[in-house]
Amino acid sequence: MTSAVPADRQELLAAVARKPRVADVAARAGVSTATVDRVINGRGGVRQRTVTRVEEAIRSIVGIDQPARIADGPLPRFDVILAGDGAQSVKALAEALGDLGAVHGLRLEVDFVELMNPAALAARLRRCIAHDSDGVIVQVLDHALVRDAFDALAQAGIPVVTVLTDIAGADRLAYVGLDNRAAGRTAGFLMGGLCPGPGKLAVVWAGQLYRSHEERDAGFRSYLRNERPELECLEVITGVDKHKVTRARLGEIIAGHTDIVGIYCVGAGVAGAADAVRDAGLERPIAMIAHNFNADTRPYLLSGTIHAVIHQNMTRIATLALDCLRTRQALPGHVGIPIEIVTRENMMYR
Repeated sequence: MTSAVPADRQELLAAVARKPRVADVAARAGVSTATVDRVINGRGGVRQRTVTRVEEAIRSIVGIDQPARIADGPLPRFDVILAGDGAQSVKALAEALGDLGAVHGLRLEVDFVELMNPAALAARLRRCIAHDSDGVIVQVLDHALVRDAFDALAQAGIPVVTVLTDIAGADRLAYVGLDNRAAGRTAGFLMGGLCPGPGKLAVVWAGQLYRSHEERDAGFRSYLRNERPELECLEVITGVDKHKVTRARLGEIIAGHTDIVGIYCVGAGVAGAADAVRDAGLERPIAMIAHNFNADTRPYLLSGTIHAVIHQNMTRIATLALDCLRTRQALPGHVGIPIEIVTRENMMYR
């Protein structure tokens, strides 16, 4: 004997029969298309709050009035997961998110995960499923373990926003941060202007798991390869965003190449790079370009060790990331984070 279909389920099936596009429903609800499919076909495994969002999205698209809510639910709880490397830029982002969370009455749990440890990051992401998070903001590593955790979050109907750096082929709601290839090309343009003659350039990054660093490096090299081929980029130096490591490894490169004319510091560890230049005690100048204006980069701009800083506004990143989670809507394609250039001559306005 076939059991009767509940009235609310009948209404949902009737709405589905009007054939709203699954992609439109997913975008409206802020979930993946796979989650919409599970809800429509009653396969289970989706949180009730997510089921409700999908049903509301379907009704909204086909023009059916929403059922009255009995009462407002608890405040949304969002997880913020950032790199625990002590970088000033990451601390600034955490503070901006905390301030905005308080303004909007959100519950934010901010965690710092060990730098360059994809297993630890994947485990922390999966904890968000266990405690029924309403959304995640994460500084992500581009790694298979992390990508698998993203898939699990998507199946659970938990939206994820990546900040500062993105991940390839993962189901996430939005990325909020610089166009990092454009930022790298901007650094190449600046370096070309600072270095009038030929020579070698050193590039320092945290490591290949940050997609943002990889894209900046690629943009930097691409610009110079086309516009200033006489400036030769050396093999990238991995400083893991640590002062001592960056200082030692870059110091070795400077000692081994008497024709270095410029250094591009792609991520954190800027102070280590600047100290390596100071340690070398060279009479000839070395042009240096870094990222993010903060307490680490400010004194080196003042001293002239760093010539320009490519900056991104952490408060704007925090605002857009939280807006994405609160509305369950991805950013329009034209919305982004401006690439700012800070020098000693304009830093007083920061």
